[in-house]
Amino acid sequence: MKFHLTRTAGLAAAVAVLAGGGLATAAVAGTTNHANATVANAQAAVPALKPTQLSFVEKSWGDPKTDVGVITLTPKGWTMVKLSTFEAKFTSPNKVWNVRIHGNAAATPMKKAVAAKLKQLHAVKGFKLISQTNGKVRATSPYMEGETYTFTTIVYGYPDGARGTRLVAERIVSTYADTQEFELSAGGRPQDRAGLETAVNAATRDYVRLP
Repeated sequence: MKFHLTRTAGLAAAVAVLAGGGLATAAVAGTTNHANATVANAQAAVPALKPTQLSFVEKSWGDPKTDVGVITLTPKGWTMVKLSTFEAKFTSPNKVWNVRIHGNAAATPMKKAVAAKLKQLHAVKGFKLISQTNGKVRATSPYMEGETYTFTTIVYGYPDGARGTRLVAERIVSTYADTQEFELSAGGRPQDRAGLETAVNAATRDYVRLP
């Protein structure tokens, strides 16, 4: 049997299909928004990360076939995921906070490295620069005894649909000759800033790239 639809009937059928899809899409969107709100509310209920909560342990990662690698202090109890040979991410058990360390940054003059990072960040939707400061710290690793690291710290915020407003402390570090050596960041919420900066400071001063 063949069905012959008139133009009007055909349009009506098409509208019905589109309407059905629209309702399904709306239902999915509603479910997604509800899930995002649930996650955001759960994370908002977590007390602010305080510096006194944190203790640190040395972690190392790199090329398992050679002696080339990274060693530094990371928050105790946080889960490590190796992102690449010299890059790793550490996430807190409650999944609210994280630290990322990239030990193979391009050897770029610090001013150029900072300018490039800011350009990249300004492309982030809702990016808001909170502060940009320069500093230096004496290395605490026995492998880098007597060395002083210089750095630029960029603190910024951005909106996240699933987790609410996020705050990130990003740091570009030079170990010599005013050239970028490594990069690290800590992410959380605005109220976690003191704890996040404590984590960044610990990883900065103990960092060493071997050999």
